[in-house]
Amino acid sequence: MKEAVSLRDIAKICNVSISTVSKAMNDRADISISKKAEIQRVAKELNYVPNYMAATLKSKKTKNIGVLLSENTGTNLLHEHFARILNSFKDTVEERGYVITFLNASNSPNRLSYMEQCKYMNFDGVFVPCADYQNEQVKELLAADMPLVVIDHVLPNHINIASNHLGDMTRMMQLIYDRGHRKIAFIHGEHNEVTRGRLEAYRKFMTEHNLPIPKEYLYTCPYRDNERASALTKAVLALPNRPTCILYPDDLTAVGGLTTMQEAGLVIPRDISIAGYDGISVINIVRPRITTVRQDTVSMGIQAGNKLIGRIEFPEAEPGTMTVVVDGMVEPGESTAVVNQRHN
Repeated sequence: MKEAVSLRDIAKICNVSISTVSKAMNDRADISISKKAEIQRVAKELNYVPNYMAATLKSKKTKNIGVLLSENTGTNLLHEHFARILNSFKDTVEERGYVITFLNASNSPNRLSYMEQCKYMNFDGVFVPCADYQNEQVKELLAADMPLVVIDHVLPNHINIASNHLGDMTRMMQLIYDRGHRKIAFIHGEHNEVTRGRLEAYRKFMTEHNLPIPKEYLYTCPYRDNERASALTKAVLALPNRPTCILYPDDLTAVGGLTTMQEAGLVIPRDISIAGYDGISVINIVRPRITTVRQDTVSMGIQAGNKLIGRIEFPEAEPGTMTVVVDGMVEPGESTAVVNQRHN
């Protein structure tokens, strides 16, 4: 049987050290692009196959990453935003030889705590796309000394992959402003880090452009709660000083608001404009197509995977709290009209 190609074999052909080959195969940044490409090309030509089992035994790593979607948030896995991030994360870590395992978040009395599950499975790290951060078991896990990455939530000593809610919302406001809107209502999500960034952008933009913010222009609606969004839409439409544009916390609630308006006989955007947030596929099938911010979920998943593995494999390289901000993109859609400012 032909002997398997080793890192030493590749190093000899490329006239570099074994550690340099290892860096190239792990796509490290501290090696030149040309040398990395050469090493990876030689490895491919020699049909090099990483011996993950040997690496695991040597490093005592399991190559297993836990994924936590805690109770009361499990339905988020069904939401396209989180599903896209998770899928991108999965692809990223699998390409680097890791596998993922979901932590059991059921309400079973026999279920081990999250920390107990991590110890039992000997996870190298944990990915938390969404969680109830007030849950005691979640707090216990976050306080543990293990590599961990979360989405849109800053935690001491851990990695946060965040959408640029402040910048993206500001760009959304600029689009709406440029289309002539001056009376802009915001039905925003429940208070958390995501909402705070978007609400800060809204208030700052309105203030900087000397636009009034009547208290009846601001309402709180749970994310993806169509029933609540519909009720709040009716309340806004009933205002004597009705806004010309309503912003919603996400695309699903924007669709709910759109349906409510259409059922009331309004034509969007002729009679009133709306905008959502997220950029999920539902906006491609409703008409008019909803103006939104498309979050870059693919990049968020890639960043989460690479940063987590970096901390697992090189714990001393980038210790402490880290936040990686990922820009989204404003998609104009068809639900935000250009209005005559004299009648705004």
